[in-house]
Amino acid sequence: MRLINLLNHGTVDNHEIVEGLRSDVVLTAKLLRACNSSFFAFEESISSVDQALLVLGYQEVLRIVMALAYGGMMAAPLPGYAVAENELWFHALVTATAAEVVVISELNLVVDPQVAFTAGLLHDIGKLVLSQVLTEDLQGQIRTRIQQERLSRAEAEKQVLGTDHAEVGGCLLQRWGLPEGLVEAVANHHHPLVRPERALSAVTHLADCLAHLSGSAPGWEGYAMRVSDQVVETLGITPARLERMILSVQDSSECLTRLANLAQ
Repeated sequence: MRLINLLNHGTVDNHEIVEGLRSDVVLTAKLLRACNSSFFAFEESISSVDQALLVLGYQEVLRIVMALAYGGMMAAPLPGYAVAENELWFHALVTATAAEVVVISELNLVVDPQVAFTAGLLHDIGKLVLSQVLTEDLQGQIRTRIQQERLSRAEAEKQVLGTDHAEVGGCLLQRWGLPEGLVEAVANHHHPLVRPERALSAVTHLADCLAHLSGSAPGWEGYAMRVSDQVVETLGITPARLERMILSVQDSSECLTRLANLAQ
């Protein structure tokens, strides 16, 4: 958590990041292994944390650290959501990339792309918790609400469970001590805040929708995803702009597949 906080602030002292990485021997070893993999294909080997930061920069190191820290956990199958192995993890990576696309798509958003990437990566982390308590009976009730009442997945969870995966995910990140902006983004990504100002949840919501529209929809309820009219209106998303964003996300699919494999 400390590393992620540091890496989400590009002005932080390089020494703090290096020391943070060195304090975790396993993470350091995995980082160096990833840097020397075919994913980067450097001519010379990377043999130290300092060298990795120098060659790759904060943003790329952040991506690797996030993949190593969360990839194994999020790659597991989630029976409660009918999600196969690696399906949620790949969706998380697509959403993270889509969040960066949203930020740099001339939408006048004062959001750091790295922070948006982190929010997109963690947006569905609450599903890891809820999947453990979703019995077949509860799954059936949620599916019935979605199909018969035309509710979104989050709305159906709220009615059946009294909470939803977004709210649970926000609580989890809060307990982990992540910044309030990330907590807000995860907790509200199905009910994004656009007033009095556009919150990070608006970016995360749109990124999640872009991931679904790009073909990355984990579980059977992907069709129940709804794009917020308020977000579309507030951000000025025209059909042409939306199509460009989808194409940008789809173009990243090969790179994302390789990044997803780093955590294996």
